[in-house]
Amino acid sequence: MGEPRSFRRWLRAVWPPLPVWRRLDLAVAAVAGYTALAVLGERYVGEHLPDWSSASAVLNAIVLGVLLGFRNREAYDRWWEARKLWGQLINDSRSLCTKLAARAGLSEEARAEVRQLVPAFAVALKDRLRGAPGPVHVPLELYGRLVARLQAERQAGRLTETDLLILDPHVRGLMDVCGGCERIKSAPVPLSYRSLLRHGMVLYLLSTPWLVADALGWWSVPTVALFAYFLLGVELTAEDVEDPFGTDGDDLALATFCDTIRAGAEQALDSSEVSARGV
Repeated sequence: MGEPRSFRRWLRAVWPPLPVWRRLDLAVAAVAGYTALAVLGERYVGEHLPDWSSASAVLNAIVLGVLLGFRNREAYDRWWEARKLWGQLINDSRSLCTKLAARAGLSEEARAEVRQLVPAFAVALKDRLRGAPGPVHVPLELYGRLVARLQAERQAGRLTETDLLILDPHVRGLMDVCGGCERIKSAPVPLSYRSLLRHGMVLYLLSTPWLVADALGWWSVPTVALFAYFLLGVELTAEDVEDPFGTDGDDLALATFCDTIRAGAEQALDSSEVSARGV
């Protein structure tokens, strides 16, 4: 049992699986089949592209490279910004709960409610970003309840104005993260860039098999398929990554982030933990 598992781990390290492999494999198989038809057409029918088409293919490849680089950079920037926002949400949640736990006068009711509201905010934001139905902005509602609870504690004399000033950056940070994520979700990469890239890829993959069929013969099939694998793989990965809040393999592990926030809130605000620390 040990050797097969070790081999599988080694294989995954050397050849890690692609989350987009199903769509990619289908696309590459289609390109390989089309290339085989081009070879047959060139060999037995005598069909071939004019000589000037080689120069146009080179120009198309240059433009395609520029567009593909832009597309990939924009998609990754969106993914990385989303990851930083959720990292900020984790840090603000931990800081808020830890600083609240240090306030000795905080009531048990407030402690218990905040312990529920902070993780619930993260879960509600995850669901909203993944398209959960409903006209109510649940993260905003939970944020309002959190602010109201802190104000109630202030009016009851269990928190001071200074306490609220200390907590405010972390409370406000929750909605800052929500707004940043909604901005990414509602502003995709402009359609024109994606369309131009798709047009260029289609033209390139339609013309290349005919350009290499005469020189490479049947070797055109694996050669063009290899080009298509990386070309289409980068595009499909960019498409996967540009919306980082879904459930695809390249998307952010939002459920794991929510679990991390819940664990931090429970650890910081659990009454038994606070008693053990002597707070």
